Amino acid sequence: MEHTCRKPSIQADDGAIPAFFCLPTGKGRFPAVIVLHGSDGFKSNHAEYAENLCREGFAVLVPTWFGGKSPRRHWDEVRASDLLRAAAWLRSRAGVYPDRIGCLGFSRGGGLALIFGALLPETRAIVNYFGLTAWRGGLEEFAHLPLNENDPFDFVGKIPCPVISFHGDQDNVVPVENTYRLDDACRRFGVDHRYFIYPRVNHSFVWPGDKYNESARMDSWQRALAFLQHLLVSSQAFQ
Repeated sequence: MEHTCRKPSIQADDGAIPAFFCLPTGKGRFPAVIVLHGSDGFKSNHAEYAENLCREGFAVLVPTWFGGKSPRRHWDEVRASDLLRAAAWLRSRAGVYPDRIGCLGFSRGGGLALIFGALLPETRAIVNYFGLTAWRGGLEEFAHLPLNENDPFDFVGKIPCPVISFHGDQDNVVPVENTYRLDDACRRFGVDHRYFIYPRVNHSFVWPGDKYNESARMDSWQRALAFLQHLLVSSQAFQ
């Protein structure tokens, strides 16, 4: 599908957060996905992923939530208001269905996508790529988000939609146990969670480099796309 991309700014409490935004061309409205990068920052990989989603008929916003020209100098400075303002900006676009919003994140961005869903009741789908969900050395460092040290997974109880996760069992950056812990929490709170573990696959397997795995990348892409299409386009319960 033909599309256009631009680099808007989203007003935060104390400055403007730059972003990358792609919108399919043509009349009418489109379902939308917010993509959250990891602690390595916004890369050309994320722009390419956004454009691939846009070719499939989704409006896509990728906030540069830290670094560069953002008022957030480091990933642990992201605030709940940043996420909600990004969602409000996206939902207010003329070409976007405001009630068909999904979130997709990579690594720390995967954990952040889960928190995003807990903050925004309108979220209809969450895609978690090798997300960091452990408390120590992970979620505890999101000091500006409403997380509970005594029960770090209690935010999962506020997630209003199905979740799908992808992880390699040889991940040496975010151990696969993060996805297993997430699944335990989803079971505890009755959140629909599907997860796929890829044997002999490391972290960041979707990006070019020494950890890239073509088979896992293609399988996860097809599953993520079907998941988003089902929940955001057909608007039916995911089977």
